[in-house]
Amino acid sequence: MDGIGDQRPQGLYSPSDEHDACGVGFVANIKGARSHQIVRSALDLLINLEHRGACGSDPDTGDGAGILVQVPGWFLRTAGPLRLPAAGSYGAGLVFLPHDAAARAECRACVERIVADEGQTLLGWRDVPVNLSKVGKTAASVAPVFEQVFITGSELKLYVIRKLIERATKDLYICGLSSKTLIYKGMLTASQIEGMFPDLSDADVESALALVHQRFSTNTFPSWPLAHPYRFVAHNGEINTLRGNINWMKAREGLLKSRVFGDDLQKVLPVITPGGSDTATFDNVLEFLVMAGRSLPHAVLMMIPEPWAGNPAMDPAVRAFYEYHSSLMEPWDGPASITFTDGRLIGAVLDRNGLRPSRYCNTKDDLVIMASEVGVLDTPADNIAVKDRLRPGKMLLIDPAGGRIISNAEIKQTLAAEHPYGEWLRQNLVDIENLPT
Repeated sequence: MDGIGDQRPQGLYSPSDEHDACGVGFVANIKGARSHQIVRSALDLLINLEHRGACGSDPDTGDGAGILVQVPGWFLRTAGPLRLPAAGSYGAGLVFLPHDAAARAECRACVERIVADEGQTLLGWRDVPVNLSKVGKTAASVAPVFEQVFITGSELKLYVIRKLIERATKDLYICGLSSKTLIYKGMLTASQIEGMFPDLSDADVESALALVHQRFSTNTFPSWPLAHPYRFVAHNGEINTLRGNINWMKAREGLLKSRVFGDDLQKVLPVITPGGSDTATFDNVLEFLVMAGRSLPHAVLMMIPEPWAGNPAMDPAVRAFYEYHSSLMEPWDGPASITFTDGRLIGAVLDRNGLRPSRYCNTKDDLVIMASEVGVLDTPADNIAVKDRLRPGKMLLIDPAGGRIISNAEIKQTLAAEHPYGEWLRQNLVDIENLPT
């Protein structure tokens, strides 16, 4: 283009083909140092991606914006009257509740009953401070009541409890229930989220990583629950194979077995919550695979494999890893940049066609800044150690607890070496061409 705003057809470019997309990104300290500055930087990053979001006829009502941080244990212990134990021994989650007092009491009673049935303790509820004057009239008119719930239990048990609650009532929505991560999100624009949730301005809200998203909805109408981040991911793009992915996942549920879940397996079915967006559905399946015992990068690569068939340059062990998993899970294909975290690891992966932009830099003071485009944070050039972009089928993975960036090659070689995938294929795979006539 010759100038700003100049969108005349040039060569193969046509303005009729122009599309916008969601804004997604994260900030992480490689060494795992928690600070409020990480949260502050992530919010600034989000605001600088606001042009990637969308709104309707009410310009102050956004398609959705949100942030995921590590559970700020000290802040939660001092922000209210609840006596919470040490961080890591309980799960926390933002809950969207109905305005009707009787319906809200019913929702709380349902949660309390399920928590008790699962042998855990409900530590209490916290009224989350909100400022609805900061959001658009449309968003405010359908805004829920915002509370945080605190429940004892392992990550697996918290997952089971949340799935049981989702099955028991549709009158509430739990943004997340985890001992590692805490989510604030809603039908907001990027610049509204901090004003909406004053918690995010508190200096005691500290994290070593923060994942943010500004939504441009393409396949579902905006709503408070459909804002990103979800429990594990935030996503820029579309999953074009969604209907097939959903059908295959449902078809396999009758065959599922798990030593990890044991008798609790039936409690978490269906894996996919009906009515969700493509990202919500992807997140449902990724969460299930992780809870069933796979590492986060393992589960991500099951769902978004790199092109492996007929690639002579690929390590045979890595190719065997992909071929084996292709019999368990179909690729979730589409133009997609997926950012993901479980509160310990954080990373991003690009679809195998590489049709969504994803840029990142590593600073000399141990930050990784990843986003849909460059320039999202004002970073002095002399403080940048590495500047790069995600490539099709490649993964960026940061391990703040281990204090390092794990290379794409190491991720895949480690996963490929965990089991004798090649031997399993030779012993058990039957090619259709070898079937009897």
